[in-house]
Amino acid sequence: MKLEDAIKLRRLIDIDTAPNTDNVYTGICLVANSEIIMLLSLDEENGEFDGFTIVQNKDVEKYRIWEEEDYSELKNDNSESLIASVDLNNFTDLETSLKSLTSDLVAIFTYEDENTFFVGEVLSVNKNSVELHLVSGDAKWLENIVIMLSDISYLGFDTSYEREIKKKLAQK
Repeated sequence: MKLEDAIKLRRLIDIDTAPNTDNVYTGICLVANSEIIMLLSLDEENGEFDGFTIVQNKDVEKYRIWEEEDYSELKNDNSESLIASVDLNNFTDLETSLKSLTSDLVAIFTYEDENTFFVGEVLSVNKNSVELHLVSGDAKWLENIVIMLSDISYLGFDTSYEREIKKKLAQK
């Protein structure tokens, strides 16, 4: 099965970014083009979908489409409501994806340090960079930071982590 067919059928896939960033991401592939691959992320620990993952297509070395027997790991198929919450037409590359997420919290990993990530509100985006207002895990606003789009190895949004921080921020 081709990746385009997996997208149409909303099939689960694993994408492997080794040796570039040496990660495997699992989810329903929603967008795959020459710029990005976007997944509705599967939290394998809980057996349900949790947020969205975007990686640069150039980092994906291989992918595997799940077989029917693999689906036993899926305990709660909450995919329809999550997919309906985003306009996939706004996710064609990192720049348009981030512009559609302006004022939202996102998580970003960079190639420079795969063990550190930034969580922040998207303030502005241009063709080269994104400006984030960083926030700590305990929902304290920190400084602003500018990240070059070419440095982004992972963009995540609307996961339980970002939703929990949003909830804490709203309570302040």
